[in-house]
Amino acid sequence: MMKPSRLSVGLPLLAKELVEQSARRRTYIIRVVYACLLFISAFFAFFEILGSSATDLFSVLGHGRKIFDFVVGVQFFGIYLFMPAISCGVLTAEKERNSLGLLFLTRLGPTAILLEKLLSRMVPMLTFLLLSLPLLAFAYSLGGITKAYLWSGVWVLALTMLQMCSLAVMCSAFFRRTVGAFIGAYLLGLIVLFALPVADEFGFIRFRPNYGRMGYGGPDMNESHFIVVLKSLGIIGDGWQDTVFAFFGPYIFYEYAGRNVTFTTIVQRSIPMMFSCVCFLVMARLFVVRRAFVPARNYLMGLFRSLDGLFVRMNENSVTKGVVLIREATALPGDTPVAWRETTKKSMGTARYLFRIFVATEIPIVVGCILTIGFSYDSSRLVGVSMMLFLLWFIAVLLVSVRATSLVSAERSHQTLDVLLTTPLSARDIVMQKFRGVRRLMFVLAVPFMTIFLFEASWRTEFTGGYGYRREFSLLLYLTASILSIVIYLPMIAWMSFLVGMLLRTQGKAIIASLGIIVFWCLAPICFLVFIDEVLFRGFMRNDAFEFLMLFSPLTIIPINEFNEYQAVGDVPWTAVTVNFVAYGICLLGFRFACLHLANRLLGRGED
Repeated sequence: MMKPSRLSVGLPLLAKELVEQSARRRTYIIRVVYACLLFISAFFAFFEILGSSATDLFSVLGHGRKIFDFVVGVQFFGIYLFMPAISCGVLTAEKERNSLGLLFLTRLGPTAILLEKLLSRMVPMLTFLLLSLPLLAFAYSLGGITKAYLWSGVWVLALTMLQMCSLAVMCSAFFRRTVGAFIGAYLLGLIVLFALPVADEFGFIRFRPNYGRMGYGGPDMNESHFIVVLKSLGIIGDGWQDTVFAFFGPYIFYEYAGRNVTFTTIVQRSIPMMFSCVCFLVMARLFVVRRAFVPARNYLMGLFRSLDGLFVRMNENSVTKGVVLIREATALPGDTPVAWRETTKKSMGTARYLFRIFVATEIPIVVGCILTIGFSYDSSRLVGVSMMLFLLWFIAVLLVSVRATSLVSAERSHQTLDVLLTTPLSARDIVMQKFRGVRRLMFVLAVPFMTIFLFEASWRTEFTGGYGYRREFSLLLYLTASILSIVIYLPMIAWMSFLVGMLLRTQGKAIIASLGIIVFWCLAPICFLVFIDEVLFRGFMRNDAFEFLMLFSPLTIIPINEFNEYQAVGDVPWTAVTVNFVAYGICLLGFRFACLHLANRLLGRGED
């Protein structure tokens, strides 16, 4: 009989989690992919640094600092990118399986459950960090790195990992579903990273001391007592970076370690990071029991209902007298019951809720366009409208992807897919009718896009010069590329997300996978081509063929068309637009073909 290990006796939940992770094939696949990306990127970085010293081998000595900074920077990026995704489902998965209550029946207390769950997610990320040890050892062997600098990097990496993991575990304890914890972890992560810098930049919070003109004079005597106390304890310094970025690992490391300070100073300056970790864990401890059995809520539906109640109260007055502009249709399902259910019973499919989305996106755009007319006299002031367009693209892609991914994965999560498959409809008909709600959403989102496109077209026709225009503005080219972008890109994203939702079993994994594919598809081709050109070819690779390869990213054509920068793809605008949208039109048809012709197999009805 096999004796239980000490880990399973002392930390049984941690042992269970680690054993389950070690039994999953994707654990090793992700680890191998991470290692390949790390070592390939390090190879190109090392090639650039060491290649300059090919004639004199001794000249490479002392360059270890650059290599060390690169490896540590990549590890910081990996922590901020992967740690929330790894940790956000640590408790929500138990809630979705209704097994969290069973954990409370064991001898483990809530604090022990929380800490063991936390460690179970930090161990895999720690293995990712350990993959860089050979690279760090190589960098240290080249010289230029002090022991304090080496241990400072290790310390701040570990503390950053704990901070992000604590934040994700707090979101997992608060939310009921993995999807909500995933979105909340990344949104709160962005707030933690950028809230204080943005507040300081726009003057909402004054962290930096004011000095006299040209940098002379004493420090501002109006600093708060809190800032003065922190300075007296040595937690922050006089520089504005010392205060604003005190909660963030990379800034602590690169700001202070470069000043030849001691390791003790680095630990002292990272006290705010440690305090934030404690706050996240305390909040998680409060949520883990109080919100363990909270029923799942549709926050978007709750927001819409609150707005409905507000609008009804505002409508009951002596002028409008309760006039209703849009009444819900009372038609019966007829021959399209699935489509009727998607367009009358789902929050993102009914007419009145789609009207709410339309108002929430259209009114800010119209106001922004009016402000542009009032304060602008040439096309150089259209940068704000362009920023609104990019933000609208972000919102539209997020809404369409999440909605399309949830069409089938949500049915599986709610255990209603088997009931849906009992209908006397073919799998192809079920897919087409399920997609009708997404199509209505895309039609609604197309209106704000067309508002921006028509406004910019009319404005740029009037003012042909200004920001971002190195060639003559073509109205036909701009409108053609703009309209094709929403006609092809949005359905392509929708069908691709629909396919991912049918392939994966859980809604949370499907949404994370579809958004990850979109981000990778948009950024990977650009980063790879630019990296190859700058590192291996030192800028000599840039020609018409190379510039056309940038179109492998669907993200490329949108800013190029917006700023009329077609010289970035060979200065052949019509050719670039034609090749781009024909290629992605083929991708659209391919995703649609896969969804329709593999529907029986993916939905579980049998072979196609």
